[in-house]
Amino acid sequence: MTTTSAIYYFSTTGNSLAVAFELAHKMGAPDPISIPGTYILDDPYEAARNADQVGFVFPVHRASLPEMVRGFVEKMPKRQNCYYFAVSTYTVFGFNEFWDIDEILSTEGCWLNYAMGVKTMGNVGLFDPDARLISHRLKQISQHVDEIAEEVGNFQENTFRRSSKLLGKLVKSFTKKRRQTIVFKVDGRCKKCGVCVLVCPAQNIVLEMDKDRKLVPTRSDKCQACYACLHWCPANAIATKTRLHTHYHHPKIKPEQLNPVQSDIDNNGH
Repeated sequence: MTTTSAIYYFSTTGNSLAVAFELAHKMGAPDPISIPGTYILDDPYEAARNADQVGFVFPVHRASLPEMVRGFVEKMPKRQNCYYFAVSTYTVFGFNEFWDIDEILSTEGCWLNYAMGVKTMGNVGLFDPDARLISHRLKQISQHVDEIAEEVGNFQENTFRRSSKLLGKLVKSFTKKRRQTIVFKVDGRCKKCGVCVLVCPAQNIVLEMDKDRKLVPTRSDKCQACYACLHWCPANAIATKTRLHTHYHHPKIKPEQLNPVQSDIDNNGH
């Protein structure tokens, strides 16, 4: 019997997308589906409705799930006969992300069958990673994805780290506050290229004319505090007050790959 799989991803630096692509390839699954890209589809969950396996690949944000991933899983139709798995990518540590998904699935009698964290590169820190370190880490990631693909392909189940509900509440509160108070500074190096508009998963950035008739990126109130704009800016013109985030994105991922609509992927054969 042929196994059908649906892999959904959320990615800001491209790390999670690269893992999702490699995982899908090694599992013989269809191309992974962008969670932000599903928001304009008539049926965001079409691929998951009849799949034997449904997976989520995403970065750890503030020790937990990105808010867009949380919302996607909460609204997703759950099926008790489906095998659910999750792969998180992290730079420093993960903590609460798998338990959060398991809690959501358990509201409808399902559970997270398999979960694994993959240590990646460079989206948190004071110094930008060098090319040699990135290359070394990418090889390690590929080997880890080999193991995950084999285990998920065999419907293996595992236990995963759990946390407290208190931590979950604190993370949600901090994330909400961070999204409301984060301030991005754009300096004179800005080339008005529109890359920040392209990579924003929330479609929160547009290029508009300012009072001096200059084209500048402006933001609304949908920011996810994911820092994709900062990581992908080719001029390194974007920063925050804290300056705790490196300028890094995956060297083999292009900005236009991050948040495509699935129909566009199908039409282009990617």
